[in-house]
Amino acid sequence: MKRKAILVVVGIVLAASGIGAVILTSGEDSAQPPTSTADTTPTTTAVATSSAPTTTSSPTSTSTTPSAPPVLPYSDGVLPEDPTADPGPDPVFANDPDLSRNDRYTYRASKPGDHRLPEGTLTLQYDVTTNTLKTLLAQRKPDLAKATGIALYLTGGTALSDPDLAALQGVHRDLGLNNLTRLHVYNLRTIQSGRECTPASGLPCAGQQARGGKFPYLWHNGWWDTWVKQLVLDDLDAVPDGAFSNHNFAEVSLRAARSIGVMAFGHAPYAKLSVLYLPSVDTIAHDAFRRNQYLLKVNLPSATAVDDFAFDDASRLRYFTAPELRRLGRNALNDSHELVSVNLPKLEYLGINCFDLNHKLLGLRLPALTEMDKNAVTGFANLRWLHAPRLTTVWHNAITNNPKLTTLVTPAVTRLGPGAMRGNPALTAVHLGPTPPRQEADVFTDSPAATIYHSGDPAAWATFKPSGNPGLPVRAKP
Repeated sequence: MKRKAILVVVGIVLAASGIGAVILTSGEDSAQPPTSTADTTPTTTAVATSSAPTTTSSPTSTSTTPSAPPVLPYSDGVLPEDPTADPGPDPVFANDPDLSRNDRYTYRASKPGDHRLPEGTLTLQYDVTTNTLKTLLAQRKPDLAKATGIALYLTGGTALSDPDLAALQGVHRDLGLNNLTRLHVYNLRTIQSGRECTPASGLPCAGQQARGGKFPYLWHNGWWDTWVKQLVLDDLDAVPDGAFSNHNFAEVSLRAARSIGVMAFGHAPYAKLSVLYLPSVDTIAHDAFRRNQYLLKVNLPSATAVDDFAFDDASRLRYFTAPELRRLGRNALNDSHELVSVNLPKLEYLGINCFDLNHKLLGLRLPALTEMDKNAVTGFANLRWLHAPRLTTVWHNAITNNPKLTTLVTPAVTRLGPGAMRGNPALTAVHLGPTPPRQEADVFTDSPAATIYHSGDPAAWATFKPSGNPGLPVRAKP
């Protein structure tokens, strides 16, 4: 049966719903020609465009041959005639502009006029060696009172002192301003980390713990209850630990950042940040975005490692793409109840409880996966198939209690841990390879409808008895 590609068009009108998004680009790259010269003249808001290639319609066929029924592995959970064939990635990751975007950003010192900025943005240039930002902001109070955003261009260095950062964070309180929502800071390469609210910290938040994850303490950083809803720090090299923990941002643009630290944006259950795009990030530390409950889409085109609990309790998250990712840590996507699809074509390790308790995902394609840790895929209410052709090691209870799971494609498996595939009552086909895997106890317990298919010599499989359910049929692949 021929497969027919189905392009899934996913439209989420964020403006209508009042939910924020990451700024895909903060304006023109600093290498582009200047588009503005006056520091208070309104300019045109930059419009982000998709990097996905434009497609054109092919001529209508004149053939009268009936087309094959559509195969919809990601929308209906229906696999092609050969269930071991690679279903390919979900088309949404090529067609959605938020998910397909993959540009690169190189830092270049910039000055006022180098970026197109939203209307109402007041542009300021500031020499960081003077340590007088609070005074400068007070002097510009009449202009700030009419502005809706600030674009600050640093000279004399690439960092703000603690007092200068505090002046920027508290300008709304210090000057009684009510209209500011946007902050752009250019030529800022480093920023202060947060301070962990341990019992001995002496902070007002001392002893306050963040819910879930590794139960870390909150981090205090000066951004709590900030006036900033749209933050652009495109020149920042890295986001240190706790730098924006407990934030309330709706949009964030971090085009140069290579790493995101522990709890950097963690514990932000009410922040309306909905689309996260980090084009240069390679590593994301534990709990970095945990409990950002308004996230809908995550696009990490360069990331290779996402640590434990990084996106835990992102309860509205629907799409997650990380095409270079090799390692996804423990509970990294735990409690992502609304997750519809993931794109992880190079993932090699899937951590403990990584995808626990999902309600929407129908198919899971992991073509490079070699190791699946304990309870990695458990309690999926609607999961129908899992395609992992290079998977060799499946640990304790890794694929369990998925009531609608019918098909497992794991032909490279050599080791099945205790209860590795138990508790899948609808499981009908487990596709293994040429050699019987090593089994521990109860691998197929409570998966009564399964048939084990293999691609090896029948003699090599003659004595193989599925652990926990020895009566299951074992047959050569059709």
